[in-house]
Amino acid sequence: MALHRTVLAALALVLATGPAAAAADPSPLPTGIRGSIEADEQIDVGSAAQSVHVVWAFSNSTGDVPVPPRQTFVVDGRGLAGIARIAVADPRCTAQGQVFTCVNKDISQLMNLDFTVQADTGAALGATGTIKYTVSDGHDPGATARTKVVVGVPKLVVGKIPAMTHVGTGSRIDLPLRLRNTGDLATDRRIVLRWESAGGLDFDRKFSNCGYSVGSDLVAPDGRTSVTCVFTAPVAAGATVELSSPLTATVGEHVMTSVTDYWAEFLKPGDQPVMGTEPGTGPALTLVPASGSGAGFERGTQGRVGVSADNSADLAATATAKPGPGAHEWTLALNAVDHGPASVYGTDDESVAVVDVVLPEHTVATDYRHAESEDSVHGPCLLWDGDTGTAPFEAGHRRYVCTVPYGIAAGGSQEFGLSVKTDKDYDGAKGTATVRPGPAGIPLHDPRASNDSVTFTFGTLAATGTDRTALVATAAAGAALLGGTLLVLRRRRRSR
Repeated sequence: MALHRTVLAALALVLATGPAAAAADPSPLPTGIRGSIEADEQIDVGSAAQSVHVVWAFSNSTGDVPVPPRQTFVVDGRGLAGIARIAVADPRCTAQGQVFTCVNKDISQLMNLDFTVQADTGAALGATGTIKYTVSDGHDPGATARTKVVVGVPKLVVGKIPAMTHVGTGSRIDLPLRLRNTGDLATDRRIVLRWESAGGLDFDRKFSNCGYSVGSDLVAPDGRTSVTCVFTAPVAAGATVELSSPLTATVGEHVMTSVTDYWAEFLKPGDQPVMGTEPGTGPALTLVPASGSGAGFERGTQGRVGVSADNSADLAATATAKPGPGAHEWTLALNAVDHGPASVYGTDDESVAVVDVVLPEHTVATDYRHAESEDSVHGPCLLWDGDTGTAPFEAGHRRYVCTVPYGIAAGGSQEFGLSVKTDKDYDGAKGTATVRPGPAGIPLHDPRASNDSVTFTFGTLAATGTDRTALVATAAAGAALLGGTLLVLRRRRRSR
């Protein structure tokens, strides 16, 4: 009985003192989790609301403690008094004046916040203030960050560069460029200008503050080169500047049409641009006050200039018929071949050429070769639908249009394949395949009109009855020349 009373007394003591003991425990020790915040170092604000995006995170160096589910993120805009105001429209956030407290209650909620900041009416241009951010999970080390806010917005627009036509291959051309600051504040960050060219231009590497890149194959229809230059000097509000020396580029022997996109952007503090694989040599390229009237300006920071060379491309067609797997079945292999010297490059996804296929009487197409991949070696074929139209491929017809969707390199070709079935009345009549220009409207200056078309036929049973032989006739080395109007066409796909 004495032992029993002792146990009960001890249990009563534990129950009585448990809550008091827990309340007296110290706060939990840090778990190894630390917070971090990613925010712009500086933003420029004007009369229109400027969007701001901030991201936070918690990381754990040991990896054995989960990310805290409850997180508090605070945006403190009190440092913007008389300069700008913050607006937050996120249901996680509550406001107390210009201090916004945002709470994540579980780990499924996003660890970022979007809000806007807008300059106060009457705020002086160039005035500055600070936004402060704080993140915490309640007991682990949190994090703070700051963003500098500047009243006024620099705004760049790029000048127009007139298109260049009848340019000789092997010649060097100039690509000048102008910039205008149409904003109300001088630029206070580094400016990056970038040019990306497709179609075979090769830029001279002669400026030390520029980086240059050349694609692996300038003969390819979209063979690419690029230039990236960084400028540190400010451009005053309302000022117009130009390159101290124009970029220069060589027009390669395979160029027929080339396009160069160019644009300007500001570098955020701490960011580094992708400068290309080869640094330039010689003096630095600078921005100097512009002279003359120029050719006008784009509406924004991007522009494009086209270069057309005095060059030609001999596009041709070949056709080969082979027996198919079943009786009266054939495979018609077609090619649009570029004998050069120019590569044919189409822009804006417009086809550079089409192959117009007319099958013999008493034959019809049953399918064409196609695949899911955009890199498939076989181009798409569509149903001919009048002299100016096409429709999705449909079996059972005699006339089709196969399209060259992206371009053909000098010395290269685009393949097509049609499955064909002959009926019992087929007597060996010939079909034709003719290469014509597509909707890109590129003048090919093809020097050999004699090889526009190629004829083909499907073999019949030989006298012995034991073999089927494809009888294929080709014109002028089995090639066909382009001529006509390009069509914008769509690739049909199916799973392999």
